[in-house]
Amino acid sequence: MKRILMAVTGLVALVLGGLALPQPASAATTLIYATFKGDGAADQELWIYQSTNGGTTYNVLYDTNFRGPTGVLRDPSIIKRGSTWFIAYTWQSWTTNSTYFAVARSSDLLNWTNIATVPSGISSTRFTWAPEFYIEGSTVNIITNVAQTTCSNCFRPYVYTAQNSDLTSWSGPQQMWGLGFNHIDAYVVKSGSTWHSFVKNETTKYIEHWTSTDRLTGGWINQGTLWASGYEGPSLVRLDDGRWRIYIDKYTNGGIWTATSSDLNTWTGLSAVGCSGCRHGTAIPR
Repeated sequence: MKRILMAVTGLVALVLGGLALPQPASAATTLIYATFKGDGAADQELWIYQSTNGGTTYNVLYDTNFRGPTGVLRDPSIIKRGSTWFIAYTWQSWTTNSTYFAVARSSDLLNWTNIATVPSGISSTRFTWAPEFYIEGSTVNIITNVAQTTCSNCFRPYVYTAQNSDLTSWSGPQQMWGLGFNHIDAYVVKSGSTWHSFVKNETTKYIEHWTSTDRLTGGWINQGTLWASGYEGPSLVRLDDGRWRIYIDKYTNGGIWTATSSDLNTWTGLSAVGCSGCRHGTAIPR
């Protein structure tokens, strides 16, 4: 009997040692989402939300009351460098001419200071919208969508590159050649040797998927449309389990929606995100 008990005890120890029991699933990614809330004067300011379930529902972390130097903040894109948070944002309403975009920083996500206003550098600029960070290696870029007064609905995406680690000085613009005429809200990620851009066709109102194996600023090929018409402001985040999560703004009446993919090419159907009042913005791991 004693030998039987010892054998059972040894077996239990072996199992609990991890050789037989399945490993617990990794914790859901904790994300923060930087956004604004709408077109009203009181809604065009920076809100920070947080999700602890991998980005399907969010709760308010901070209403920062930050509006930048013009009193208008829209379409914030957020990154973290070391212990400092940065946002790039549109600083005029969508009905007001804007020839700049802006960059701000914070050490705590609540208190923000504007550190740069970056001119489009494009002649006859009418709108400069939805700047989105794109980082590759040690290089920090912002992709911004610019329309000119010389044509109607003629947005094109351009790349601006940080010239210092403080992100206060920027060069550019470099056009993203081939990435469609009249496209806005371009958001880029890289997987392996392929750049992927998710962008709104401002004519058809579809989100499109484009790829390039050449370079960030050229060689783009249209891989087709995603989901239904009537969405804008795509942004992506990589989850702990390796999947990609995309957010898009159903700007007509529906808030933020999401889908996931393991390869950036095949996506699940869309589902609504629990993020009350949220609009076009970006999420990153906390």
